[in-house]
Parts: sequence; structure tokens; C-alpha cells
Amino acid sequence: MVGLIQSIGFFGSTSLRSVSAADKTWTDFTGLFSSKKGAPYNWSGKAPEISYGIAKFDKRLIRALTYLAKPKQIKCGWNGQHEKITLSIEDTVMSSLSNPPDNLPSASTVDRGVGIRIASADEIKCTKIPLNEYCDTRVLMQAEKFDAKEIPLVVNKVLEADKPHYNPDCEYVCAVDYYPGSPIDALNESIAPQPNSAIVSLNPGEFKYEDIAENGKKAGVYKTALLAYELMTIDDKGCETQDGNEGYKRVIPTALILQKWVTDKMGNGWRDLKDFAEAKFPFRFQINSRLSGLSFDHLLDEKGLHFNY
Repeated sequence: MVGLIQSIGFFGSTSLRSVSAADKTWTDFTGLFSSKKGAPYNWSGKAPEISYGIAKFDKRLIRALTYLAKPKQIKCGWNGQHEKITLSIEDTVMSSLSNPPDNLPSASTVDRGVGIRIASADEIKCTKIPLNEYCDTRVLMQAEKFDAKEIPLVVNKVLEADKPHYNPDCEYVCAVDYYPGSPIDALNESIAPQPNSAIVSLNPGEFKYEDIAENGKKAGVYKTALLAYELMTIDDKGCETQDGNEGYKRVIPTALILQKWVTDKMGNGWRDLKDFAEAKFPFRFQINSRLSGLSFDHLLDEKGLHFNY
């Protein structure tokens, strides 16, 4: 019985389902590490270890990350597509997550190849909008791209308004995922993706470039919630697959752990997300297991969103 409940992840993790580095599953996944559209990933630090032709990285992680890279319907989180995501696998043997006081520290799911962290996701994009003809004589009275910054999901990184933006004849406006004001050199990037109603209130909306530090934190909260919502709906019809995933085909993470600084800033959104998790995680993980389902951990504040199988 203990072996059975361990195999389904009641204790927060399962055994590694590795993949051959020559397998199409792995080569297709490595193709998602590029600057082209639909290939948003990069590694912060090392990539997964390959030993004797086997990648130390779980097939279910590959499925989940492939799903996150694809465009989606609003019911699966949003109707957008992730452009930039930084992944992290720390070089650690023991878990860097907190442990219940009556439980011994466990081996790291990241080190074992069944866990991953997301340190940043997508961009805040900023536009320079002329208020009169003195703003910029190069492009007369036309908005143009001004700056773009990747959104950190870690607490110790703060975005800065570090480009000159003191011209009173111009307005400098930013938003998450799109360039506001339809700049002439980014027309295909000036449409705002629409998030699911469950997380829409966390989006900071449009704001001044000089306020990017404060709104960068809000964007980090919004992106963390979005990624969590996407992962919790991965098995729904029309999300990863047209017919949905049932039984052994389900790929919702065993554990989905948010940063505490994020949940502290979510307000009622955190309670709503937990209620949603009760309906999504199998085997009543959200209610019955302290190590599985949706939770938070202050040790992730400087690491990012974590999920594992």
C-alpha cells in the first residue's frame, strides 16, 4: 500500500520517467530553446544532465513545458502565448523546500529530474507616445517601441526605469505582454492577450514607465498565478489535448508550489486559487496531502515558481 500511494505522488513526488537524448520527445523539447516564436525557453545556469545517452529529465515535465509554450484558449488561462521563460534546475542534492517539522529532509525533486522552477516569464513592454511634434523628429507623431524587460518571479530582482525618459513632449507607457498605443514598429505586438476572469484582476494594466519597479512586482504576481492556472487546467478538454486527459494520461503536476512573496500579494486571489486546486488535483491531494497539490514556500522567494511530479 505504501508503494502504491508513493507511485501516485501522495508524498509529494514520484520516480523519474527519463527519456533518451536521441528520442524525438527530447529533441523536440530542446527545440523550444530559441528566440523564434513558440520557443520561449532558456536555462538559468545548467541544463539537464545527459548520462550514457539518457537525459535526467522527466517526460511529464517535457509535456507540461511543451504545453506552456503553446497558444491557448482563455479557459486554460489566457488566449496568449508565452514569449520568454527562464527555467532553473539548481545543483543541489537535498531539497531546498521547507519540511514539516515531523518529516526528515527529502532528496531534491530538481536534482532527481522530476522538478523544475520558473524564474521569469514574458515581458513588460513599453511605448514612447508623442504628445506633440517636439517629442521626436525622426518619427513624426507616431508611437514607437521604447523598452522591454523580462518579468522576474523572484523577490530580490526589481525592474528599473533605466532608459532616459524625461522628455515632457513624450509619454512613456508600459503593459504586460504588449506594447500599448499601437507603435508603428510593433503593430503585431500591440494586442493585449486576454486572461481568464479568475486572474484578470492581478494584471497591473497600463502604467507609466517611471512606475515599472512597483508594477514589475505586480506583473510577477500575475504571471505566477497565470502559470499556476495553466498547469492546473492542463488536463481539461481543449487545453493540452482536444479531448482532455484522464486516468494515467493526466499530467497535472503532483506538487505546485508558489513563492510566499507572491501569495502574500494575491489577497483573495490566493484563496480562490486554492479553492480551484481542490477541484483540479486528483486523489484529493489538495485536502489530504501536505506535500502534494497547491501550496507556497518562502524558500522559493529567491528561486521562482516550482512544480514537480
